Amino acid sequence: MRCLLFVLALSLVSATAFAADEAADTANRALFEKECAALIAPGGPCADVQKGGGGRRGCVAKPENLDKASPACKKVIEEWKALPK
Repeated sequence: MRCLLFVLALSLVSATAFAADEAADTANRALFEKECAALIAPGGPCADVQKGGGGRRGCVAKPENLDKASPACKKVIEEWKALPK
């Protein structure tokens, strides 16, 4: 019985942590769309990368593209890198 309660409590904690990670990723994605718009807009270095899955943020994070980014965009990318994967 104790084992079952432990597993149930662990599941609840894991679900809460996952929801917090998901919320942080969603907030970071929204900031990315705003702050890094020049790099992902048509004509930008990451314009052809599909949306979703971190592909565009990964493209912007490349050193050759990050050098072209604004300070706000660089901050968003650093926050994305710090998010749990």
